[in-house]
Amino acid sequence: MKLKDFAITNFAYGNGPYLRTTELALSFNDRLEEAGEKRFGIIVPLVYGDKQKRIMSEDFGTRMDEIVLDPELGAILKGVFYDGGSYLESLGGWVDNFEKTSESIHRYLKNKYGDSIVVELNRSPRVRYDIAPSYFTSFGFIGEILERIGEIKGLAIPEGLLNAGIKTAGLAESGHRIHCLAYPATFAHLKDRSPRCKTEVEVPPIMLPPAVNNDNVERGIYITVSGIAGLGDLYANAGKFGAKIYTNNPDLIPGSIKASPRIIPNKNILFQFARSGWGSVWLSMISGTPLVVPAFDLNDDPEIYFNNKTIEQLGIGIIYRGQPIEEILEGCAEVKKNSVKVCEEVKKRWGTLDGNRYCAGLFVKDLLGK
Repeated sequence: MKLKDFAITNFAYGNGPYLRTTELALSFNDRLEEAGEKRFGIIVPLVYGDKQKRIMSEDFGTRMDEIVLDPELGAILKGVFYDGGSYLESLGGWVDNFEKTSESIHRYLKNKYGDSIVVELNRSPRVRYDIAPSYFTSFGFIGEILERIGEIKGLAIPEGLLNAGIKTAGLAESGHRIHCLAYPATFAHLKDRSPRCKTEVEVPPIMLPPAVNNDNVERGIYITVSGIAGLGDLYANAGKFGAKIYTNNPDLIPGSIKASPRIIPNKNILFQFARSGWGSVWLSMISGTPLVVPAFDLNDDPEIYFNNKTIEQLGIGIIYRGQPIEEILEGCAEVKKNSVKVCEEVKKRWGTLDGNRYCAGLFVKDLLGK
């Protein structure tokens, strides 16, 4: 590989984070080009093998020419990722492996890429690269989530592990030149929240606004199966709705039809059923296809508990607690109305729903000193 200037992505587990950071990096390149600068190559850790390759090829097409998928980097990064076990196990593994993994990644990047990495673009990072100026994007600070875990009834984390987790999060989330937190996101339900650092900036949803879809699709629901393992039961239960079911992973949903998430904005998709990661939430909110999310499971990441609180308070989704589909459909009109309201609020504040482009503009301006 011929070395040139690179941007590198750093992200959390699941499909959404590597897609969103790649979108951000491509928007960063667009902003560089608009400023009269050359585009960077984009290094993306290949964590999930052929599955990740396929998904990225489907999403980015010819723009994959700008991207370098690095399986060795992905293998190291995967060592700190949530793997479908209990949250306690995941948190303990992260705390135990954070320092070693961060050092291994830094050493690997220095040996392979030398000084050619110019900038790091991340999304809720679980490790430190310490290889170049770094820009942080997220739905919320992991440290803040851990500090508020006492609000979750039934979720008990040993004090020593919790304190170690807060310290680890602080290390992962500090030292970035700008911290962009999206709106709406994890703690949007709080009215009195204060910024955690001087470099914190609130921004629009950090994703590309979804394209209109007019495919010939029969009426049904779309179930988004997360890239995180161990949540199959949540999606299997969704089959009880009794409607035609489309999904990105029919292996986990008996009787479902494989379809791309691109059909979610289609007028014949009654609602999207998905774990409340923010990629799924924003997709529904912006496209106008109502969102239904499973109630929080104590084995899941506590982020989801707070995400559900925000979704319910803003009225941009319905929490599924076993209610019949008729009741859910009755609530969809109100969800659509509230989603329009929040989108209008975002456009009034920032002039756009495209948080990737907005963040990329901030980062390029800072990096170039303009």
